[in-house]
Amino acid sequence: MANVQEMKAEKAAKTLRLLTILLLIVGIVTLAVTVYDLASGSSLLKLFDAQAAETEAAVDTNHGGLIVASVLLIVAAVLLIVAAVMQIWKKNYRAFQSALIASIIFALFPLIFFAVNIGAHLFALIYTVLILAAIVLAIFAMKSRWQVYIKEMTGEVKKLTWLSAKELVKATAVVIVFVLAFALLIYVLDLIFYTPVSALLQADTTSTVAPAEEQAQPETTDGEDDSAENNG
Repeated sequence: MANVQEMKAEKAAKTLRLLTILLLIVGIVTLAVTVYDLASGSSLLKLFDAQAAETEAAVDTNHGGLIVASVLLIVAAVLLIVAAVMQIWKKNYRAFQSALIASIIFALFPLIFFAVNIGAHLFALIYTVLILAAIVLAIFAMKSRWQVYIKEMTGEVKKLTWLSAKELVKATAVVIVFVLAFALLIYVLDLIFYTPVSALLQADTTSTVAPAEEQAQPETTDGEDDSAENNG
């Protein structure tokens, strides 16, 4: 029995090592392609998309989104390489798993962006394949730990005691009464403070408007006064 378990553990270790090496290769390729593409001004998109190469406007349609997707993909590729290095040389599975999860999170937007632009840019298909390969390999590399996590989570959920129907109704009624009472309190406070606050605001507006109206009245000159008297 012990030999069977040792064989399974050794097989799992070999599988994890192979997946880690593949992750390292995918991360390096993704990083190299993305850095070259970003540094060269999307030359690969122009090279593989003859229709977009005819006009610069067609290439620059999603230039801002392309830059954001490329930067996030570079971060995801770096995290992928770090995860592989931590597992191969340091044997630190916890750091390996954390880096993989972070890499998947950073790769979500580039995956959506390049998958949407596959029809417009043929080279986006290569990015999509690389990202999907990285995500699939990462999920398989964390498969054993995810199985343990799901088993432990389901075991903890089974230990929970759920409320009965009567207790649920009582708790819901308490929440509703509390919300209504708090809303009524706010309404009463608003009625109490509305009159004095509005009076203060009106006083401030009248005090500021009156001087402005006085300044706006035109000043009559002495010549105008004399002419008015002569006309009279």
